[in-house]
Amino acid sequence: LILIFVGGIFIKGMSQYIPNSSQNFHFAPNFNPAFTGIEGYQDLKLAYRYQWSGLGSDAPKFINVAFNFRVKEPLDLTLNAIRTSMGKNQNAEIPKVKKIIHGLGANVFSEEEGFMKRLGGGINYSFHYPLTKTLKVAIGVNATLYNSRLDINKIDFGKDPNGMPVDPTNDDVYRELQAGSSFTNLNARAGILVYNTRYYIGVSYLNIVNKSLNNPNIGLNDIETAIGSPRVYKALFQGGYSFPVSATMDVKPSVLALMQADNSFLIDYNVKLYIEEKMWFGITYRDVKSMIGIVGFNLNEKLGASYSYELSSSNSRQFFGGSHELALSVRLNNFKRQKQQTW
Repeated sequence: LILIFVGGIFIKGMSQYIPNSSQNFHFAPNFNPAFTGIEGYQDLKLAYRYQWSGLGSDAPKFINVAFNFRVKEPLDLTLNAIRTSMGKNQNAEIPKVKKIIHGLGANVFSEEEGFMKRLGGGINYSFHYPLTKTLKVAIGVNATLYNSRLDINKIDFGKDPNGMPVDPTNDDVYRELQAGSSFTNLNARAGILVYNTRYYIGVSYLNIVNKSLNNPNIGLNDIETAIGSPRVYKALFQGGYSFPVSATMDVKPSVLALMQADNSFLIDYNVKLYIEEKMWFGITYRDVKSMIGIVGFNLNEKLGASYSYELSSSNSRQFFGGSHELALSVRLNNFKRQKQQTW
């Protein structure tokens, strides 16, 4: 979150073009489009996030919906996604060109934070090529269009030193916001991913295209640039590994690092314990001093659900409270009865 004070007006807005989530592994294609189509079934994800519950009715709310699938399956249908339970490749003689995967995906998100609302959506494409019998490389691209709208009538301008409500009508910034408080942006990102049955390493660059489609007198980008605030993520780096600890349990540590516009990093450190592909538990530490606890279930081969609770470890928790997020997974055309991945 960015809190901005310009011309007597406080403006807050999310400093990201990626939909907000404490369960980013569910929405991996939103972070790196190379993940699109990595699963061997049609993958539908729905999530609702209620952030900073201590703010009550003013608490930010986020809805994410994502759908990913394969346009072209590999000839050998056992080569489906990152499967920790997958056996040895039984069809090594099949030409690599017949093992290529093409993935498509779409996501829609809605965000509401007090006087700011954002609605957007994007499309993904990915190309997966086998490097060896078990190792693949994927390249993906994404285009996202979203609109941010400010309801300036909901802004609390506070009081002056005499305790009287501030009258913003004489403020230049306020008048410009009245003239144009809706901002539409188009941005595109590309990513690359190397993965096999036990690990993945990925990089995504988020600023291939970052263009405003309307030209109001003043916009959020202009305000943030004027005070030197990072507005967008430039790139991200991610990696994960799966360690089998028994015949029924796997431990999966991972890391996600987001590079901001000022070249600083926001990093998530994650570890999950997966039991018999039916239940899993996870902990995430965010270096913005917050902790996330996650529990998830694969109810059957078609349905899964998970819940996370995020609590800040800083002094701000007494004002903002914790954040709740519920995610549902629907696996369509899952003929091989595969379970969702939890990277």
